[in-house]
Amino acid sequence: MMGEEEADRYRVEAEECRRLADRAIKQPDREAWLRLAADWMKLAEGAGIPDERKG
Repeated sequence: MMGEEEADRYRVEAEECRRLADRAIKQPDREAWLRLAADWMKLAEGAGIPDERKG
């Protein structure tokens, strides 16, 4: 199981991606940053969930 510390780091990464999206000039770049932010948030949401396969 990953801890809350990892989840917090993933949230920080997501926020940085959103910040970069806000600064992006081209729409495709903005969309790419927002997709990365969403991926980081998915990782953060799953970080506290135990892996039942290891049980």
